[in-house]
Amino acid sequence: MGRVGEFFGERVKIRLLIEGIMPERALIRLKNAQIGVYNAKKVKKNQILLSVKKKDLEKAFAIFSNPCYNSNGRKAYTLTKRGAVGAFRALETLKKRTGFLLGALLFCALTVFADGLVLGVRFKGSEIYAREAVAALEKNGIKPFSKYQSQNVDLICAELLSQKGVEYCSVKKEGLYAVVEVRLSPFLEHAPQKGAMTATHTGTLLSLVVLRGTACKQVGEPVALGETLVSDFFETQSGEKKRVEPIARASIACVYEAELAVQNEEEAFASAYLEIGRSKDVRLTGKRIEKRENGFFVRLEYTAIERMNF
Repeated sequence: MGRVGEFFGERVKIRLLIEGIMPERALIRLKNAQIGVYNAKKVKKNQILLSVKKKDLEKAFAIFSNPCYNSNGRKAYTLTKRGAVGAFRALETLKKRTGFLLGALLFCALTVFADGLVLGVRFKGSEIYAREAVAALEKNGIKPFSKYQSQNVDLICAELLSQKGVEYCSVKKEGLYAVVEVRLSPFLEHAPQKGAMTATHTGTLLSLVVLRGTACKQVGEPVALGETLVSDFFETQSGEKKRVEPIARASIACVYEAELAVQNEEEAFASAYLEIGRSKDVRLTGKRIEKRENGFFVRLEYTAIERMNF
Protein backbone atom coordinates (compact mmCIF):
# COMPACT_ATOMS: atom_id res chain seq x y z
CA MET A 1 0.00 0.00 0.00
CA GLY A 2 2.79 2.42 1.01
CA ARG A 3 2.09 6.01 0.16
CA VAL A 4 -1.48 5.28 -0.92
CA GLY A 5 -2.27 3.92 2.54
CA GLU A 6 -0.64 6.92 4.18
CA PHE A 7 -2.63 9.28 1.97
CA PHE A 8 -5.95 7.73 2.90
CA GLY A 9 -4.96 7.46 6.55
CA GLU A 10 -4.34 11.21 6.66
CA ARG A 11 -7.26 12.33 4.47
CA VAL A 12 -10.09 9.97 5.42
CA LYS A 13 -12.01 10.85 8.57
CA ILE A 14 -14.23 8.39 10.40
CA ARG A 15 -17.29 9.48 12.31
CA LEU A 16 -17.59 8.09 15.86
CA LEU A 17 -20.26 8.20 18.54
CA ILE A 18 -19.11 8.38 22.18
CA GLU A 19 -21.73 7.51 24.79
CA GLY A 20 -21.46 7.76 28.56
CA ILE A 21 -21.88 10.08 31.59
CA MET A 22 -20.27 13.46 30.86
CA PRO A 23 -18.96 12.41 27.43
CA GLU A 24 -16.92 15.66 27.29
CA ARG A 25 -14.34 13.95 29.53
CA ALA A 26 -13.83 11.38 26.77
CA LEU A 27 -12.63 14.18 24.48
CA ILE A 28 -9.91 15.01 27.04
CA ARG A 29 -8.72 11.39 26.93
CA LEU A 30 -8.47 11.55 23.14
CA LYS A 31 -6.58 14.83 23.32
CA ASN A 32 -4.13 13.46 25.91
CA ALA A 33 -3.47 10.56 23.53
CA GLN A 34 -2.67 13.12 20.79
CA ILE A 35 -5.65 12.08 18.67
CA GLY A 36 -7.08 14.94 16.63
CA VAL A 37 -10.82 15.49 17.10
CA TYR A 38 -12.92 17.13 14.36
CA ASN A 39 -16.50 18.40 14.15
CA ALA A 40 -17.44 17.35 17.69
CA LYS A 41 -21.14 17.80 18.37
CA LYS A 42 -23.21 16.89 21.40
CA VAL A 43 -26.32 15.17 20.07
CA LYS A 44 -27.72 14.03 23.43
CA LYS A 45 -26.96 14.62 27.09
CA ASN A 46 -24.79 11.50 27.15
CA GLN A 47 -23.70 11.35 23.47
CA ILE A 48 -21.12 13.21 21.39
CA LEU A 49 -20.67 12.75 17.65
CA LEU A 50 -17.17 13.47 16.35
CA SER A 51 -14.64 12.56 13.65
CA VAL A 52 -11.06 11.29 13.84
CA LYS A 53 -8.53 10.47 11.16
CA LYS A 54 -8.62 6.91 9.91
CA LYS A 55 -5.01 6.37 11.01
CA ASP A 56 -6.07 7.16 14.62
CA LEU A 57 -9.14 4.92 14.62
CA GLU A 58 -7.49 1.81 16.05
CA LYS A 59 -5.77 3.89 18.76
CA ALA A 60 -9.08 5.50 19.77
CA PHE A 61 -10.80 2.14 20.17
CA ALA A 62 -7.84 0.87 22.18
CA ILE A 63 -8.26 3.76 24.67
CA PHE A 64 -11.94 3.08 25.27
CA SER A 65 -11.56 -0.69 25.36
CA ASN A 66 -9.89 -0.49 28.78
CA PRO A 67 -12.11 -2.04 31.48
CA CYS A 68 -12.98 1.23 33.21
CA TYR A 69 -16.43 1.26 34.90
CA ASN A 70 -18.55 3.89 36.63
CA SER A 71 -20.15 3.70 40.09
CA ASN A 72 -23.13 1.78 38.69
CA GLY A 73 -20.91 -1.03 37.42
CA ARG A 74 -21.32 -0.05 33.80
CA LYS A 75 -18.57 0.68 31.32
CA ALA A 76 -17.74 4.40 31.50
CA TYR A 77 -17.76 5.08 27.76
CA THR A 78 -18.73 3.14 24.64
CA LEU A 79 -17.38 3.97 21.20
CA THR A 80 -19.35 3.22 18.00
CA LYS A 81 -18.13 3.63 14.44
CA ARG A 82 -20.57 5.48 12.17
CA GLY A 83 -18.65 5.30 8.85
CA ALA A 84 -16.50 7.59 6.73
CA VAL A 85 -17.12 11.31 6.29
CA GLY A 86 -18.03 13.15 3.04
CA ALA A 87 -17.01 11.75 -0.34
CA PHE A 88 -15.19 8.89 1.35
CA ARG A 89 -18.49 7.74 2.84
CA ALA A 90 -19.83 7.23 -0.69
CA LEU A 91 -16.63 5.35 -1.58
CA GLU A 92 -17.08 3.10 1.45
CA THR A 93 -20.68 2.36 0.48
CA LEU A 94 -19.54 1.61 -3.06
CA LYS A 95 -17.01 -0.93 -1.78
CA LYS A 96 -19.67 -2.70 0.28
CA ARG A 97 -21.95 -2.95 -2.72
CA THR A 98 -19.39 -4.06 -5.28
CA GLY A 99 -21.19 -7.33 -5.98
CA PHE A 100 -24.50 -5.58 -6.51
CA LEU A 101 -22.94 -2.98 -8.77
CA LEU A 102 -21.10 -5.58 -10.83
CA GLY A 103 -24.37 -7.45 -11.28
CA ALA A 104 -26.14 -4.26 -12.30
CA LEU A 105 -23.40 -3.41 -14.79
CA LEU A 106 -23.55 -6.93 -16.24
CA PHE A 107 -27.34 -6.69 -16.54
CA CYS A 108 -27.04 -3.35 -18.35
CA ALA A 109 -24.41 -4.76 -20.70
CA LEU A 110 -26.59 -7.76 -21.52
CA THR A 111 -29.61 -5.52 -22.04
CA VAL A 112 -27.70 -3.33 -24.50
CA PHE A 113 -26.45 -6.45 -26.32
CA ALA A 114 -29.88 -8.13 -26.42
CA ASP A 115 -31.54 -4.93 -27.58
CA GLY A 116 -30.14 -5.51 -31.07
CA LEU A 117 -31.34 -9.13 -31.27
CA VAL A 118 -34.41 -10.46 -33.05
CA LEU A 119 -36.29 -13.31 -31.35
CA GLY A 120 -39.09 -13.64 -33.88
CA VAL A 121 -41.45 -12.03 -36.37
CA ARG A 122 -44.82 -10.39 -35.79
CA PHE A 123 -47.32 -9.14 -38.37
CA LYS A 124 -49.66 -6.18 -38.60
CA GLY A 125 -52.36 -5.74 -41.21
CA SER A 126 -52.77 -8.51 -43.75
CA GLU A 127 -50.95 -11.82 -43.22
CA ILE A 128 -51.70 -13.14 -46.69
CA TYR A 129 -48.00 -12.87 -47.58
CA ALA A 130 -46.62 -14.03 -44.23
CA ARG A 131 -44.63 -16.87 -45.81
CA GLU A 132 -43.09 -14.50 -48.36
CA ALA A 133 -42.30 -11.98 -45.61
CA VAL A 134 -40.43 -14.54 -43.47
CA ALA A 135 -38.47 -15.70 -46.52
CA ALA A 136 -37.54 -12.11 -47.42
CA LEU A 137 -36.45 -11.40 -43.83
CA GLU A 138 -34.21 -14.47 -43.68
CA LYS A 139 -32.78 -13.74 -47.12
CA ASN A 140 -31.70 -10.33 -45.83
CA GLY A 141 -30.20 -11.54 -42.55
CA ILE A 142 -33.13 -11.03 -40.15
CA LYS A 143 -33.91 -14.30 -38.37
CA PRO A 144 -34.26 -15.54 -34.77
CA PHE A 145 -31.27 -14.74 -32.53
CA SER A 146 -29.58 -12.64 -35.18
CA LYS A 147 -28.75 -8.94 -35.12
CA TYR A 148 -31.41 -6.71 -36.64
CA GLN A 149 -30.16 -5.57 -40.07
CA SER A 150 -31.87 -2.20 -40.47
CA GLN A 151 -29.90 -1.43 -43.64
CA ASN A 152 -31.78 -4.21 -45.49
CA VAL A 153 -35.31 -3.02 -44.69
CA ASP A 154 -35.77 -1.35 -48.11
CA LEU A 155 -34.88 -4.59 -49.89
CA ILE A 156 -37.43 -6.54 -47.83
CA CYS A 157 -40.17 -4.00 -48.48
CA ALA A 158 -39.35 -3.97 -52.20
CA GLU A 159 -39.92 -7.74 -52.37
CA LEU A 160 -43.23 -7.52 -50.54
CA LEU A 161 -44.45 -4.54 -52.56
CA SER A 162 -43.93 -6.64 -55.71
CA GLN A 163 -46.64 -9.05 -54.50
CA LYS A 164 -50.08 -8.68 -56.05
CA GLY A 165 -52.31 -6.13 -54.33
CA VAL A 166 -49.75 -4.84 -51.78
CA GLU A 167 -49.90 -1.05 -51.64
CA TYR A 168 -47.98 -0.43 -48.39
CA CYS A 169 -45.23 -2.23 -46.49
CA SER A 170 -43.04 -1.41 -43.50
CA VAL A 171 -40.50 -3.37 -41.47
CA LYS A 172 -39.28 -2.16 -38.09
CA LYS A 173 -38.00 -3.50 -34.80
CA GLU A 174 -40.24 -3.33 -31.74
CA GLY A 175 -38.67 -4.75 -28.60
CA LEU A 176 -37.18 -8.11 -29.52
CA TYR A 177 -39.31 -8.66 -32.63
CA ALA A 178 -39.19 -7.69 -36.28
CA VAL A 179 -42.64 -6.28 -37.06
CA VAL A 180 -43.89 -6.49 -40.65
CA GLU A 181 -46.92 -4.45 -41.69
CA VAL A 182 -48.56 -5.16 -45.05
CA ARG A 183 -51.64 -3.37 -46.38
CA LEU A 184 -53.53 -4.52 -49.43
CA SER A 185 -55.30 -2.26 -51.90
CA PRO A 186 -59.02 -1.89 -51.07
CA PHE A 187 -59.73 -2.29 -54.78
CA LEU A 188 -57.99 -5.67 -55.00
CA GLU A 189 -60.30 -8.31 -56.35
CA HIS A 190 -59.68 -11.65 -54.72
CA ALA A 191 -60.14 -14.14 -57.49
CA PRO A 192 -61.09 -17.62 -56.28
CA GLN A 193 -58.34 -20.19 -56.17
CA LYS A 194 -58.60 -22.83 -58.85
CA GLY A 195 -57.52 -26.44 -58.93
CA ALA A 196 -57.64 -29.11 -56.24
CA MET A 197 -57.02 -28.34 -52.57
CA THR A 198 -53.73 -29.97 -51.58
CA ALA A 199 -52.23 -30.37 -48.12
CA THR A 200 -49.46 -28.00 -47.08
CA HIS A 201 -48.66 -30.09 -43.98
CA THR A 202 -47.97 -33.73 -43.18
CA GLY A 203 -49.95 -35.36 -40.37
CA THR A 204 -53.33 -36.87 -39.49
CA LEU A 205 -56.61 -35.39 -40.73
CA LEU A 206 -58.67 -34.21 -37.75
CA SER A 207 -61.58 -32.58 -39.61
CA LEU A 208 -62.62 -31.69 -43.15
CA VAL A 209 -65.49 -29.38 -44.10
CA VAL A 210 -66.31 -29.28 -47.83
CA LEU A 211 -68.84 -26.78 -49.16
CA ARG A 212 -67.88 -27.27 -52.79
CA GLY A 213 -65.80 -29.99 -54.39
CA THR A 214 -65.27 -33.66 -53.52
CA ALA A 215 -63.49 -34.87 -50.38
CA CYS A 216 -60.60 -37.22 -51.12
CA LYS A 217 -59.63 -37.98 -47.51
CA GLN A 218 -61.48 -39.24 -44.45
CA VAL A 219 -61.04 -38.00 -40.89
CA GLY A 220 -58.36 -40.04 -39.12
CA GLU A 221 -56.39 -40.85 -42.26
CA PRO A 222 -52.74 -39.85 -42.68
CA VAL A 223 -52.05 -36.88 -44.93
CA ALA A 224 -48.80 -36.16 -46.79
CA LEU A 225 -47.53 -32.77 -47.97
CA GLY A 226 -48.93 -32.10 -51.46
CA GLU A 227 -51.60 -34.79 -51.25
CA THR A 228 -55.07 -33.89 -52.55
CA LEU A 229 -57.61 -33.21 -49.83
CA VAL A 230 -60.48 -31.93 -51.98
CA SER A 231 -60.75 -32.36 -55.75
CA ASP A 232 -61.98 -29.55 -58.01
CA PHE A 233 -65.04 -31.33 -59.32
CA PHE A 234 -68.24 -32.90 -58.11
CA GLU A 235 -70.33 -35.69 -59.58
CA THR A 236 -73.98 -35.10 -60.44
CA GLN A 237 -76.75 -37.68 -59.93
CA SER A 238 -76.44 -38.59 -63.60
CA GLY A 239 -72.74 -39.37 -63.10
CA GLU A 240 -71.47 -36.26 -64.87
CA LYS A 241 -68.38 -34.57 -63.42
CA LYS A 242 -68.37 -30.78 -63.25
CA ARG A 243 -65.39 -28.52 -62.56
CA VAL A 244 -65.68 -26.16 -59.58
CA GLU A 245 -63.52 -23.95 -57.40
CA PRO A 246 -63.31 -25.90 -54.11
CA ILE A 247 -64.54 -24.31 -50.89
CA ALA A 248 -63.15 -26.28 -47.96
CA ARG A 249 -61.50 -26.17 -44.57
CA ALA A 250 -59.30 -28.86 -42.97
CA SER A 251 -57.47 -29.32 -39.69
CA ILE A 252 -54.40 -31.57 -39.53
CA ALA A 253 -52.56 -32.87 -36.45
CA CYS A 254 -48.84 -32.47 -37.13
CA VAL A 255 -45.52 -33.21 -35.44
CA TYR A 256 -42.26 -31.35 -35.90
CA GLU A 257 -39.04 -33.05 -34.75
CA ALA A 258 -35.49 -31.79 -35.12
CA GLU A 259 -32.12 -31.73 -33.38
CA LEU A 260 -30.90 -28.13 -33.31
CA ALA A 261 -27.37 -26.85 -32.63
CA VAL A 262 -28.37 -24.04 -30.24
CA GLN A 263 -27.22 -22.86 -26.79
CA ASN A 264 -30.35 -23.26 -24.66
CA GLU A 265 -34.00 -24.38 -24.55
CA GLU A 266 -35.34 -20.92 -25.36
CA GLU A 267 -33.37 -20.74 -28.61
CA ALA A 268 -34.39 -24.30 -29.50
CA PHE A 269 -38.09 -23.56 -29.02
CA ALA A 270 -37.93 -20.23 -30.88
CA SER A 271 -36.16 -21.77 -33.88
CA ALA A 272 -38.56 -24.72 -34.02
CA TYR A 273 -41.66 -22.58 -33.58
CA LEU A 274 -40.54 -20.27 -36.38
CA GLU A 275 -40.53 -23.29 -38.69
CA ILE A 276 -44.08 -24.37 -37.86
CA GLY A 277 -45.40 -20.86 -37.31
CA ARG A 278 -44.99 -19.63 -40.87
CA SER A 279 -48.61 -20.57 -41.58
CA LYS A 280 -51.19 -18.21 -40.18
CA ASP A 281 -53.36 -20.85 -38.48
CA VAL A 282 -51.10 -23.00 -36.33
CA ARG A 283 -52.00 -23.95 -32.76
CA LEU A 284 -49.39 -25.56 -30.52
CA THR A 285 -50.73 -28.61 -28.61
CA GLY A 286 -47.58 -30.19 -27.15
CA LYS A 287 -43.88 -29.53 -26.56
CA ARG A 288 -40.86 -31.62 -25.56
CA ILE A 289 -37.26 -30.36 -25.49
CA GLU A 290 -34.30 -32.54 -24.48
CA LYS A 291 -30.60 -31.71 -24.10
CA ARG A 292 -28.39 -33.60 -26.52
CA GLU A 293 -24.63 -33.76 -27.01
CA ASN A 294 -24.58 -31.25 -29.87
CA GLY A 295 -27.58 -29.12 -28.93
CA PHE A 296 -31.25 -29.80 -28.18
CA PHE A 297 -33.84 -32.23 -29.53
CA VAL A 298 -37.22 -30.56 -30.06
CA ARG A 299 -40.61 -32.18 -30.62
CA LEU A 300 -43.59 -29.88 -31.21
CA GLU A 301 -47.11 -31.15 -31.66
CA TYR A 302 -49.51 -28.75 -33.34
CA THR A 303 -52.74 -28.41 -35.28
CA ALA A 304 -52.62 -26.72 -38.69
CA ILE A 305 -55.74 -25.18 -40.21
CA GLU A 306 -55.84 -25.16 -44.02
CA ARG A 307 -58.41 -23.35 -46.16
CA MET A 308 -59.30 -22.89 -49.80
CA ASN A 309 -61.76 -20.14 -50.78
CA PHE A 310 -63.29 -20.62 -47.31
